[in-house]
Amino acid sequence: MEPSNNEGKRITYKRARPNPLFQEWLEELYEEAKEKKSKLESMLKEALGSLSKYPLPLKSGAECAILKGFGKKLCAHLDQRLEVYRYNLALVQSFETGSGTSSESSGRNSNCSSPLSDIINVERRVKQYKLSHNTSTEAGISNCKLLQNTSTEASISNRSPIKNHNVVIDGDSNVQSTLSTNTDRSSESQKPLTQKNKHQAKAKKYKPAHRSGAYAILIALLEHCKENPSENSLTKEELINKAQKHSEESFLRPKPNCFYTAWSNMSRLVNKGLITQIRHKKVRYLLSREGTELAEELLEDTRNTPTVNDIIFNSVPSTSTVRSEDIHGNEAMPTSSENNNISAIVLLPFTFDIILLIDKNETGGTSKKNDPTVAQFNKYPDLKHEYRSLKVGDYAWIARHKVNKEQELVLPLIVERKRMDDLGASIKDGRFHEQKFRLRKCGLKSVVYMVENYGINKNVGLPIQNLMQALANTRVQDDFQVHITHSLTDSAKFLTMMTNRLAARYQDRSLKGCSSEATEGYLMTFEYFNKASAKTKPLTVTETFIKLLLQLKGVSVEKALAITSKFNTPRSLIIQYQKCDRNEGEFLLANIKYGNSGRNVGPSVSKSIYLLFSKIGE
Repeated sequence: MEPSNNEGKRITYKRARPNPLFQEWLEELYEEAKEKKSKLESMLKEALGSLSKYPLPLKSGAECAILKGFGKKLCAHLDQRLEVYRYNLALVQSFETGSGTSSESSGRNSNCSSPLSDIINVERRVKQYKLSHNTSTEAGISNCKLLQNTSTEASISNRSPIKNHNVVIDGDSNVQSTLSTNTDRSSESQKPLTQKNKHQAKAKKYKPAHRSGAYAILIALLEHCKENPSENSLTKEELINKAQKHSEESFLRPKPNCFYTAWSNMSRLVNKGLITQIRHKKVRYLLSREGTELAEELLEDTRNTPTVNDIIFNSVPSTSTVRSEDIHGNEAMPTSSENNNISAIVLLPFTFDIILLIDKNETGGTSKKNDPTVAQFNKYPDLKHEYRSLKVGDYAWIARHKVNKEQELVLPLIVERKRMDDLGASIKDGRFHEQKFRLRKCGLKSVVYMVENYGINKNVGLPIQNLMQALANTRVQDDFQVHITHSLTDSAKFLTMMTNRLAARYQDRSLKGCSSEATEGYLMTFEYFNKASAKTKPLTVTETFIKLLLQLKGVSVEKALAITSKFNTPRSLIIQYQKCDRNEGEFLLANIKYGNSGRNVGPSVSKSIYLLFSKIGE
């Protein structure tokens, strides 16, 4: 007897639509979102797909949270519709039987046990008892806060049957009282939502943020209108020149990872009717009546708000509060005979100004219009600053005599500025170590290595961990002060505050200087400092040897200085190698101490240097 083909086969039962109610409601929402091209279309599609694939029945909207695409607000919305559905179902059953809501019908899981035909039947039977206008009020997703208060999408609504607020059934006072009670409760629950929607519908008055691009444009046009009543319009170039000082953002250079400048706010101002465009050969801009009123309001608010310049320069400590113990580098004057023959420059207290020097390479030249760096420092009218060509560093400070302008002494502080992407590039091409070496040899006591963040530091050439490690090495090994700022705005603020502090420290002191290297109590003249720091100056054999060692992998400035302190020329090192065998030569430099930590140079660096120089003498 042949075996049956059906033997050994497992018969499985699968629900075609385990959750018909939820699926039907989601399909309604998805279709409406698709018609209106709502941003929620993709989210609802994902939720509908995951629900249709789920094989088990779900008892509530909260249980849907385990599926993809279901957020808290969507789950709450489904729970609300399920509650309304169960109420209507119980209402119809109680009317047909002439009794109250049965415990059996109210307690069962409607979503699990009712097929899709039940949904249609319930809706049909509820509609049969309508005695007034449509009982199916639109309970929109916006009332469930699902659309995140966006006005364009708040109109998406569901079409589920909801408690009838106008049903009056003759001969059944129990049902009538039940309906009236639920009607009051429903109206009370919907009242706050209605008030909130009205409040949101009320348009807010547009007011740009302080020192934003829109703020700067309005203030600049208002100032120009007051100065030139007969010609109250400006071209784009003229407006940018006047507005840049009022804005924290650049009108020409976009922020990192962004395509918009402060000028991008102009289209918004025109669309809102605050600025009028006049089209001639060049488009000109002027304030409308509404724009003038808003600009006046912004200007009035600004008068009551102190600027950063006021905060910095009005907080200068009085000269009587500056203690002599806080002054460093000028306490003792040299008395040795070698310095007696040097003609010193003496600047008496309160006879000089402290001036911030900014390297021209940081701005692309002083003639460049609307440069971001120039614009940032122009925000501080009380800041004394000049643009010069600095041979080393990006920022320095001088003390200049108020009458004899040629007497300029360099204060013992210099700043090197790097942006994060520039820092990564300098490490890769070798400029990083070479620049730090020149900063160490420039003759100024204190070096600040200032690093600006580049947006979110995403495209900076190297992993951010490598850059932070390089800065840590700069702080520990090179003994530089590392200062990280968020933007060019913060960098300018930091340098302005440093200028203010230096003025407070030195203005009541007598300063002495000469045209030679700085010694204790003597400062360098600016002319000598710039000349001595030039790259083209002839290097000594030891300095050339240090630069050569820095090209090797693993050799830092500290290690190179430690090696040259023992072997100050390549010749002395080669002679020593010739006296050693290979094993001794490879470890000749391994135990040399370097830096404040007293760590060893190490065998790998020692071996690399040996392989480079050991063959030269052969």
